[in-house]
Formats: sequence, C-alpha cells, structure tokens
Amino acid sequence: MAQEFSEQHRVVYYDTEVTGEMGIGKLVDMMMLASEDHSDSVGVTTQKVLGLGLGWVITQHLLEVKRLPKTNEVVTVSTKAASYNPYFCYRDFWVEAADGEMLAKMHTVFVLMDQAKRKITRILPELVAPFESEYTKKIERNPLPMAPKQPTASNDYGVRFMDIDSNHHVNNVHYFDWMLDVLGADFLTSHRLKKMNIQYKQEVRYGQVATSEVEIADLTSYHQIKVGQDLSCVAQCEWELR
Repeated sequence: MAQEFSEQHRVVYYDTEVTGEMGIGKLVDMMMLASEDHSDSVGVTTQKVLGLGLGWVITQHLLEVKRLPKTNEVVTVSTKAASYNPYFCYRDFWVEAADGEMLAKMHTVFVLMDQAKRKITRILPELVAPFESEYTKKIERNPLPMAPKQPTASNDYGVRFMDIDSNHHVNNVHYFDWMLDVLGADFLTSHRLKKMNIQYKQEVRYGQVATSEVEIADLTSYHQIKVGQDLSCVAQCEWELR
C-alpha cells in the first residue's frame, strides 16, 4: 500500500487574494511542495532525478475545491504516490482544515522527461520503489478538458526567467495564473472555483509569448494557452456564485 505523507501549512497574507482566500495557484503550489517534501523524505530528491538527466513533468491535474483556506488558517496537506505503470505515475493530494473538514482534493498525472531529448521516457523502478506505490499495467482514462470553441477574451504573457523551473520550462502553476487572470476581476470576485481539469500538452519556454484564451458558458469556463499556433495547455473549470 502506498505510504502517505502529511505536513502543515499556515496560510499567510501573500498566499491569499483580495477575497481573503488562498489563490488557486498558491493552493496547487502548496500541494506540489508536499509532493517534493515527500520525495525528499524517501531520498528521491530533485537533485537525484536531475542527476540522472531526467525530470518529473505533470501532464494533468484534476482539482476539486470544497472551500479555499483563509489568511492565518493552519491546514494539513497530505499526499501519496498512489500507483504507476511503465510511463505514468499517479499522485493524490488532499487538504484538510484543523477540524478535519476536507477543503480540496487533487489527482495528478506525472511522467518522466529526458532532459536532453525533451521526450517522455520509461519510469525507472528505483525512482518509485521508495513510495511503495502500486504497480499496474493499466493506463488511466481520465476525462479530458474541452477547449474554447469561440474565445471571448484573451491576454498575452511574456515568459520571464522567474517563470522557469528546474526542467527549463514554465512551471505548471503559472498556467493557473494565466488562465484565471483572463477572466477578469469582476468574474473572479463574484465566482468561486469548484472544479478544474487541466491538461498540459506542450512545454512553454523562456522568451516565448503565451496567449491565454477563454470562453464562458454559464458556470463553466473553457481555457487554452497557445504559443503562436501551438497548443500548450487546455483546461475546463466549473464555478459557483459567491
């Protein structure tokens, strides 16, 4: 059975937005930190993976939010490397309030990328064995997000040096900021995110210009990130009124 890892996090003012609630990008950042700390605790550090000429890359997040943490709230972030097959690793996350209230859950799909070839490679047993994950030959068939058919708004974002992570491409969390920012302040202050399905298709590199496009239909928004005509990311969000 896959081992579980938990750690506490105090929500500070720079984690939150004007609503007083934690931003979605910060929420995912917090979960990713738990994943990294879990990996460090079993000896599968980022440095070890990079030393093999490899890097963990996320291909999909399935996020469900019950309630966003608020400023000064102390939450517990838990994670486990649930299962893997020859090419994909699956990790679960959940965030709980001090009284045990479930705040958010996320299921994430990882692959290993060859840093030199910039291509997916087979999962190395020595990188997953310490997590005691279940091995399966099956590949998950998760629902795929729908892209906007007729975008109603768009913004361009120049990729800065500080947007780039150790895999030499835009960190996955920045896509959340780009996709939500294009919705505008009026929408974001009157709506609350319930679910987000985000799929990464092609990396964005330093110096490129990413275009974020959105289409809104009632309480669902459809997003895509493009570099020129190349599609980098697609997401579908479900919202509720505040």
